[in-house]
Amino acid sequence: MPDLLAGSTVKALDTPPAVSAAESATFEATSTSYTTTATSGTYAEVAVVFTAPTSGRVKTSVAARLINSSTGGTLVTAEVRTGSTIGSGTVVDSALDAAGCSHYGATFARAGINRMLSGLTPGASYNARLLHRVTANTGTFSMRELIVEPLS
Repeated sequence: MPDLLAGSTVKALDTPPAVSAAESATFEATSTSYTTTATSGTYAEVAVVFTAPTSGRVKTSVAARLINSSTGGTLVTAEVRTGSTIGSGTVVDSALDAAGCSHYGATFARAGINRMLSGLTPGASYNARLLHRVTANTGTFSMRELIVEPLS
């Protein structure tokens, strides 16, 4: 293996590390619009700040334990915005039912989803947070996780 020569440079990795946040506390919510509001229990925000890699692509992974008080849906998804202030900045990936995890019914389920997001500005800061909603009744949420990892 050759030795590094005096005065040579080593290129730094241009891929930022994956970031994650998790919260195990349980809370209930009744909003039919995506929100961070809880009606009871212990709500804590699950959010991260990340730097876009040179590819401009990341994978978001969302997971949660969900139950509904009846047959309605209980849903969790990630929202991604520009900037390093959680919940602020321009939305670049909206909270959508099709982009999150969901469970319909009155039995607990653990659900998760991975999603690729492209078109980010390399080197720019972004923030991602979990939002939740129900289609009807009361949803119970716990064991929420969010991971954002760079893609090449």
